[in-house]
Amino acid sequence: MPIFKRLPLRRKLMSLLLLISSAVLALATAGFAVHDWYDSRAQVAKNLRSQADIISNNSVAALTFGDAESARITLESLENVQDVVLAILYDAENNVFAKYSPNNYSIPPIPSSDQGELGDALFVLRPVIIDHEVIGHTLLLSDLASLKERQTDQMGIAFVVFLLSLVVALLLSSVAQRIVTRPIAELASTARKITRTRNYKLRVRNQSKDEIGSLASDFNQMIEQIQVRDNELEDAQLLLEKKVKDRTAELLLLTKQLEHQAFHDALTGLPNRATFDNNLNAAINYADRRNEQLAVMFLDLDRFKDVNDTLGHDMGDQLLIELSSRLQASLRSSDTLARLGGDEFALLAVNTTQDRAADIATKLINAIKDPIVIQGFNLQVTTSIGISIYPSDGADATTVVKHADTAMYSSKAAGRNQFSFFARQMNIRSERRIQLAQKLRKAIKMQLFEVYYQPKWCTRTLRILGVEALIRWFDADEGDISPEEFIPLAEDQGLIGEVDQWVMKTACQDILRLRQQFGQQLDLSVNFSPAHFIRRDLYKRIADTLSSTGYPGSALELEVTETFMATENEALLEQLNQIRSLGVEISIDDFGIAYSSLSRLKRLPLNTLKIDRSFISDIGKDRDDEVIVKTIIDMAHNLNLKVVAEGIETEAQLEFVKQYGCDQVQGYLFSPPLPIGELTNLVSKQL
Repeated sequence: MPIFKRLPLRRKLMSLLLLISSAVLALATAGFAVHDWYDSRAQVAKNLRSQADIISNNSVAALTFGDAESARITLESLENVQDVVLAILYDAENNVFAKYSPNNYSIPPIPSSDQGELGDALFVLRPVIIDHEVIGHTLLLSDLASLKERQTDQMGIAFVVFLLSLVVALLLSSVAQRIVTRPIAELASTARKITRTRNYKLRVRNQSKDEIGSLASDFNQMIEQIQVRDNELEDAQLLLEKKVKDRTAELLLLTKQLEHQAFHDALTGLPNRATFDNNLNAAINYADRRNEQLAVMFLDLDRFKDVNDTLGHDMGDQLLIELSSRLQASLRSSDTLARLGGDEFALLAVNTTQDRAADIATKLINAIKDPIVIQGFNLQVTTSIGISIYPSDGADATTVVKHADTAMYSSKAAGRNQFSFFARQMNIRSERRIQLAQKLRKAIKMQLFEVYYQPKWCTRTLRILGVEALIRWFDADEGDISPEEFIPLAEDQGLIGEVDQWVMKTACQDILRLRQQFGQQLDLSVNFSPAHFIRRDLYKRIADTLSSTGYPGSALELEVTETFMATENEALLEQLNQIRSLGVEISIDDFGIAYSSLSRLKRLPLNTLKIDRSFISDIGKDRDDEVIVKTIIDMAHNLNLKVVAEGIETEAQLEFVKQYGCDQVQGYLFSPPLPIGELTNLVSKQL
């Protein structure tokens, strides 16, 4: 069977056909031989019976009269009958009466049956009957040798016919296998060609409608589907190659962009800190070889955070882009201007002197302070610059950069909009700022602040109508730290939101207890940084505080600087209206320094204007300031707004604002800011 499995289909089919043909022919030949054998024997037996019956009829008289001679003659009549080897006539007692044997065949015992074989002879035993009485028997024996000889001859003929039939079957099998295997061979050949050449246009010829024809049709359909898929794959491959090519180009472009972004600021396109540091180190090495000086300048835009907080970061970004262009245009091509982040810039000026550095700083300050119009807003910012000179202010890049940064903070502390060269004593102020920032974070976390309250007095009754909450910080090591020092630091460090929230909650709790204790309707004013409006969370902060403390919103006043209120910002108006929906009143603090327009004031949901103390302090000294104060009071009343004058320290100041109808005043003339205990005593005294 393993050998048969390895044969080609053609030989398998031919072998099967030959095997079947041989089996059929062999069975047919064997059947014919067996049938002929038994048929010949039956014919011989029939002839013997006929002869035996004739002999029996002709021997009746001989047996009746005991004429043995007549019986012998009758038996000898069988001389012409072929193959009869013995004829015997028995009497009624089964004794031999007469016999005939041409070859002296031995007389066998009388058989018990009427037909059968005795040795190699076929016998027939027939009765002799007269008047229905058996008077004897006739026994005939026929030799089977001639029959077997004839049978052998016939088997030889049959074998020859069998061999001829096998030859014919072989020829027919060859033809049949060609008919059957040719389509299959063609199918296999086509499949091999397609596999070898990948030519899916090849097809199998289908000339029949049988199963092989169906197989060929199915094969062709399969190849058509494969061809369609192959075409699709080729198209997909072409598309993929195109996409890979395009993607490779994109990646190359992206690589260049990433490389540019790695060393340049994404917003302004200026070099970033990494590029600046690399250029600075290279410039220092070059300066050492040439025995030259170089200058490092740190620039920080003054109050840029206010622009971001009031007008939004998009406006701040546009301002940075414009200012970067101005700065770049003011420098030499050999100078490196970099943006370090936020509103901080750094400048590297090579081969320069201290005087040349001062000229560059002056030029940059003038370029920055020119007004800029963006989206209809007329913006004016200034810059503070710190300068350090290599090698006099530092022996390495890190030290020079650090000292320039220190000098920049010195310029801010000196009033901003100026430049400062590094001096050794500046390190002390820089260290102080770092130390204070650490303390500030700890104070916020541990709530080490206190809230003081400065009363606001009615100008008509001189009674306390409300208080303004002010934060105070008493450090265990340093004692009293001025708000003028730590509030700007909190704004720079992004901590002012936590500070404002703590002050509002604490003040609401204190004043609510005071109102409940004395039954006096005191109002509370709190200051808030503009950063809350930018984050759009001020409404939620106030609502949560009122809900958690139980303080009435109608007794709370929110103070916001005029600088912030003066901006044309629809989002600000929306938030103020939300806050007013809580019953909270809105007050403009430090009014008079930002040139708010009347149309702007009319749109805002305001309740109070607070005149800046800078105008109050010059009453009796500066006629212009007196006119400004009177004008503010008149304007506020015409807009149905209350007026509060802050910084009242003299009777003359009080009389002046009372004369022109100012509603409330606050200042050291009446009371400094007080802790809650002293405020409680003061309120109890006026009951």
